[in-house]
Amino acid sequence: MIDSSAPLFLQSANRFGIKLGLSRMQALLAKLGDPQKDLHAVHIAGTNGKGSVSAFCAAMLACDGHKVGLYTSPYLERFSERIRILDGKEGLLAWEKDDKSGEIGPDDLWRLSEVVENKVRELLAEGEEHPTEFELVTAVAFLYFCEKNCEYVVLETGLGGRLDSTNVIENPVCSIITALGYDHMDRLGNTLSEIASEKGGIIKKGCPVFAMETEQAAVTPEEAASAKETLRRIAEEKHAPMLFVKNNAARRISSDLSGQKFVLDGVEYFTRMQGAYQIINASLAITAMQDLVSEEARKEGILHTRWKGRLEVVSDKLPIILDGAHNPQGITAFCDFLEDTKRLRNCAPCEIVMGVMADKDVSKMLSILAERWCVPLGRITFVRPEQKRAMDAVSLKRAFEEVLVNGKAFYNSQSCMYNAKEKLASCDDATDACANAIARAVRNRSPLYVIGSLYLLGQVRETIVSGWEKRQGKT
Repeated sequence: MIDSSAPLFLQSANRFGIKLGLSRMQALLAKLGDPQKDLHAVHIAGTNGKGSVSAFCAAMLACDGHKVGLYTSPYLERFSERIRILDGKEGLLAWEKDDKSGEIGPDDLWRLSEVVENKVRELLAEGEEHPTEFELVTAVAFLYFCEKNCEYVVLETGLGGRLDSTNVIENPVCSIITALGYDHMDRLGNTLSEIASEKGGIIKKGCPVFAMETEQAAVTPEEAASAKETLRRIAEEKHAPMLFVKNNAARRISSDLSGQKFVLDGVEYFTRMQGAYQIINASLAITAMQDLVSEEARKEGILHTRWKGRLEVVSDKLPIILDGAHNPQGITAFCDFLEDTKRLRNCAPCEIVMGVMADKDVSKMLSILAERWCVPLGRITFVRPEQKRAMDAVSLKRAFEEVLVNGKAFYNSQSCMYNAKEKLASCDDATDACANAIARAVRNRSPLYVIGSLYLLGQVRETIVSGWEKRQGKT
């Protein structure tokens, strides 16, 4: 997906693909004066929850009065979302009101891109390999955060950890490893232990590391134990103090579509983020920030954190929810949320729009959806996101039909997916499909769920938000 407002030099480098390794990044940063050495970084890796934990950490640091750089990927709607500065609590509150607030401006983005481009030319003239898109953007981010004198920088890894472009940070304030799962197995390994080894590559000598407990529903106890031992071994080798945060460290007090209240270590918090897993993510972030910010800053930061596209409630009047459930763990978490939210089980039959990347475990995702779906179903429209790796809509629909025929839901008349085959549609134009879906949802007073790839959400979010705003008076 190309953003016309961002330099083509950065975006066109995606033709070099994803290449793990640090040599290109190190060579480029050396040409730029090694700006990463001046950054006080909170470095975050993991399979699920990296973006949310990054947002939580940045928000708490900002509420404590710090100027915070936030680097995340991929972007949802605008290229400039990836590089953001929260200038204290005022900066955080401005971001809460306006999603564009704090993003790198076009002048700085183009100017720094040109600086990086000139250094890349020098590298190529010396016979060096062309950096990847992620490496180029990371270099721009490092330059920008240094120029703006950020007191802290929260860095989310792109893929893996050990060989990720952000792993040129030598002495982070702390390292954080979020929930582990099976994703990018072609690059990170076939076992959870191998994946943990790659993610644990961000652990640095003597730097504290905070990790989410590896036990979770999506993996066996043996896999979890092996992954945990791998992380523990790496930390011991690096003499890095390590703390695992348990999945049940926090106790939820209440939840509805406005948010969730929970208690951690005797302190009460409220987050507008949805889903039980966000309380787990918040617990990890709070624990990591415990010695860096005040209790008041932690509470305020958690309260004001937003992260669009992750169980994002566009409307709670007529439930409209966007969720980047892009792998089996994500679909599981989405179904957990539906089961946990009583109001949604009593609504009119819902509209679903779903699109995924073909290189994900699509069969597993669809099987979980079919077996776990617990709310009245009106229609599922399968779509193709505008991304070359996307699965086409007809193939996705056929895959779901096969899951239904072979799965438990087909034979269980009590399942909300019973006879679902009659409620399936496909449309390769995701934007048109979402425009039609929200029109039907408003007309029928039906909840609308848009799920799957973050590429899909980025493509259609504006259509959903503007479509709802135009039709509010009709509900």
